[in-house]
Amino acid sequence: RSAQAILGRTTLNKSPKAESVRSRCAETRKMARSSALTRALLAAVAAALGVLYGSAFVGAGLDARSASTQMRGYRLDKMLESPDDKSLQVSEGFWVGEKGFEKSQWAQGYRYRMRASPEEVKKGIDTPPIFQLGPFKIKLGEMLGGSGNNDNLRRLKKEIAQAGIDDPKKIAENEYWLKRYGHKRWFPKYVDQSGAKGQTGLFRGLAAWSGYDPLNEERGKTWIEADYGKPLIKDKKDLQLPGLLTKEQMQKELDSGKLPKLPAPKK
Repeated sequence: RSAQAILGRTTLNKSPKAESVRSRCAETRKMARSSALTRALLAAVAAALGVLYGSAFVGAGLDARSASTQMRGYRLDKMLESPDDKSLQVSEGFWVGEKGFEKSQWAQGYRYRMRASPEEVKKGIDTPPIFQLGPFKIKLGEMLGGSGNNDNLRRLKKEIAQAGIDDPKKIAENEYWLKRYGHKRWFPKYVDQSGAKGQTGLFRGLAAWSGYDPLNEERGKTWIEADYGKPLIKDKKDLQLPGLLTKEQMQKELDSGKLPKLPAPKK
């Protein structure tokens, strides 16, 4: 029996099936050793590159500035609120983040990110009402029609428009340019015309979009123009470069494109 068992095992070990199993196992062990070697080589190459080219990254290898050359001031690039603490740090030793800046704007009477202050929302000052569906309240109107305009911002726009150019150097340079080139070098700051009082409706008409309302169908009715003043138009109304069309020629060309009036219907 013992000889037969040994002979049977020997025969089994030499069978094609056993040879196939052994070859597959050998290939698997070889691949595992090769994979481990590859990972080790990649880790070594990455470490070497980090040592050689570490200085190529921003801020890597820079020495700390001395007390006499340190920058002092506000970091406005890191003031936005986020889950991880990125509030801005100032040299005075206290922190002012986005929430602090928002409160500062509210205290001065201005809005931040075109969002009304809690007091303005409570009193309904220049802000759409809160949409309520059962127990849920959503600032739906503010999402679609949020604005930074309020009475304080309108007052500031008027001041900017009326101030014009008040820098003596710019005024003197404008005089020089007028004598030498025939036009000014500096013009007043632009003042956007949004936020007029009495404006109604979510969507603006064609006249408000284009600024052209020859029949006065929207002006003063659904389209209310702001009274801030238009310093750019006022300062450039007499400016005309040589070669441009005159008002008469422009009107003639506009009239040539109009359709003729239809004759009265025959009775």
